Amino acid sequence: MWDTNRHKIEEFLLEANSFHPTIKFTAEISETETTFLDTIVYKGERFLKESILDVRTHFKPTETFQYTNYYSCHPPGITKGFIKGEALRLLRTNSSQLNFEENIRNFAVCFKNRGYPTATVKKHLSEVEFSERKTALKNKNITAQKKIVPFVTQYPPEILMGKWHLIQNQPQLRNIFKEPPLLAYRKGKSLKDILVKAKL
Repeated sequence: MWDTNRHKIEEFLLEANSFHPTIKFTAEISETETTFLDTIVYKGERFLKESILDVRTHFKPTETFQYTNYYSCHPPGITKGFIKGEALRLLRTNSSQLNFEENIRNFAVCFKNRGYPTATVKKHLSEVEFSERKTALKNKNITAQKKIVPFVTQYPPEILMGKWHLIQNQPQLRNIFKEPPLLAYRKGKSLKDILVKAKL
């Protein structure tokens, strides 16, 4: 049965690859694992005992892990958000604690290669633990969030937020401004934008 199906797949690929010289189809055949979206579903230790399939994170062969450089102009919240977000993805796509911890270690090395301080990466990754996997797999009820008007500026947000402590050190200002503002960066006009105007 297996040989018959394999033969049919090979025939299909041979015919499909004859349609166009620059488009090529491939197929991976395995009795123990298969790729589904960003996971690999495979027969692990649990399959022999409980007939339960395991999953681990799938990385494409072309993945180079070129994460945003640490010194690029992004608010600190963005850095924390995507580090923790990627860690949560690894948590959800690994049913084995060993695979999860190995991926987290590799993840930290990739960040180090992109200039991220070890202490910063360690701090954000420590917020995601394998013991929280069941909770991470559940759908969260989205509650209504309060509306916040963003403060749009042409200056890097880090410059303004770097002075936030001056407001917090003043008792009256601290009572008025209880939460930091939501900053949004907008690119300013360049000399070319000012001097050159296109008319259609």
